[in-house]
Amino acid sequence: MGLSGKEYFVRDLIIDDEYGVINSNASVQDAAKKMKELGVPDLVVVEEGSDNVLGVIADFDIVQNVVAEGTDCKSAKVISTMYKIEPVNLDTPVSLAFTRMRDLQVNIVPVVENGKLVGVSSIQDCWSYIPDEIPDERGLIPVSNTRVAEFWFASISAVTAFILGILLPLAGVFGFFIADQADIMTLLGLADVRGGLLNFYLFETHGVDFFVPILSLIQKGGPIWSVIVVISTLLLIIGIIGLFALIYSSFADTKNIRTGNIIRIVVPSLIVVLMIAEWIFFAIAFALSSIPVVAGIDPIGLTMSIISMILIIAAINRDYIFKQKGLNESKEAEVK
Repeated sequence: MGLSGKEYFVRDLIIDDEYGVINSNASVQDAAKKMKELGVPDLVVVEEGSDNVLGVIADFDIVQNVVAEGTDCKSAKVISTMYKIEPVNLDTPVSLAFTRMRDLQVNIVPVVENGKLVGVSSIQDCWSYIPDEIPDERGLIPVSNTRVAEFWFASISAVTAFILGILLPLAGVFGFFIADQADIMTLLGLADVRGGLLNFYLFETHGVDFFVPILSLIQKGGPIWSVIVVISTLLLIIGIIGLFALIYSSFADTKNIRTGNIIRIVVPSLIVVLMIAEWIFFAIAFALSSIPVVAGIDPIGLTMSIISMILIIAAINRDYIFKQKGLNESKEAEVK
């Protein structure tokens, strides 16, 4: 990620001049053979009889537009299979070249000079040369590279939150509520009434010598326990998806790849919602029990859940934690 406001141009990039070129009227089979011969996934398409660049044909285009459609590769023409992208020149801003490739979701753009093809530029080449359009001034902690710092912060926070809020309650390290074992055995209609405490975890409750899956409480305890099972299942599934969503979206930011709000905000936020719902419905289940159940909150479990939710919220709002280092110095220099 570029850290200054300097604008870079295509001439600043390493332009690949070992490119493959193919005639627009050539067959797709000819294009595939040439890609195999050169060991490249893309070929620049030029107009027959001239040096005019028309577009690019990629191996992905051949698979999607020809092979998947059942079209004969020998009869299909390159010009009908290629993607059209306006070439750039050496004085084109890198940000514009990047935008053209990103908007079309392609990997390369042809580079021309005086109407002649001089090479290609890849979207990977552009990543580190794109300057920040708006300096990151929103955060609290100054760092030299906000995107990298946000990636590591979001990744570590997401993993820690998943372990504390989901994995450990799943493993039975700590839970949500603690109830009297005799009350639960009475609720289940068991005559053998023993003392002790039961800890309620994500999918089960057990004490020293007594184990009961949450599913077993549905028949005697009512449908509210089935809601708890559903919430626990969703929490586990969404927790895994949300973990990868936070890591992916923060990594995508380092590469200037856009991700939607569903990945960035909605899915991770659902983890927080489901954690809160888990606590609420456990409390409701005890309150609505046909047989009075003495239950109390597991203080360690509650603390870990709160920490997990804070970490997830912080990871979602990572843009407000770090700011670009040296902005104040730059402003003071501009004033002087």
